[in-house]
Amino acid sequence: RKLFTLNTGHATAAYLGHIKGIETIGECVADARILSLVRETMQQSGEALVRKFGFDHDAHFAYIEKILRRFANPYLRDECRRVGREPLRKLSPDDRLVLPLMTAKAFGLPYDKLVLAIAAALRFDNPEDAQSVEMLSSIKAEGLEATISKYTGIAKGDPLVSEITDAYKGLDNI
Repeated sequence: RKLFTLNTGHATAAYLGHIKGIETIGECVADARILSLVRETMQQSGEALVRKFGFDHDAHFAYIEKILRRFANPYLRDECRRVGREPLRKLSPDDRLVLPLMTAKAFGLPYDKLVLAIAAALRFDNPEDAQSVEMLSSIKAEGLEATISKYTGIAKGDPLVSEITDAYKGLDNI
């Protein structure tokens, strides 16, 4: 539950904030647009968890709001560059972004914000992070779609790859 709720939201905030040049998670959730996207991403993951594991819906969604209040705590100075590090691990098939996406999709639930979070992770540019460097090098050398398949385990030709690609291209408007 923590991995696919708190960690999903934390990573989403970090990646979206990094794109906008925001330094901390607290500043990310102070941005109304990012807060809305992070909440919706966590809710999409949450709906999948509720379906898969039978969690109480209202209790789980209250947990999401509790986490968002925690992200806003000014005494917790989580830097986006730190939270976003190791994007390849976070993009792996059984981690905080891809598994909730695949679970939501399997249940026929909305997953567009999870797609957006994955696209944002693919934009994480931190020269001090070896995985960020590897990922961006792969995008440059092999192309975005091949890189998506390579690290997420989503098969080439799967419509999700195109959805992630489209979201990636639209991130400049965040």
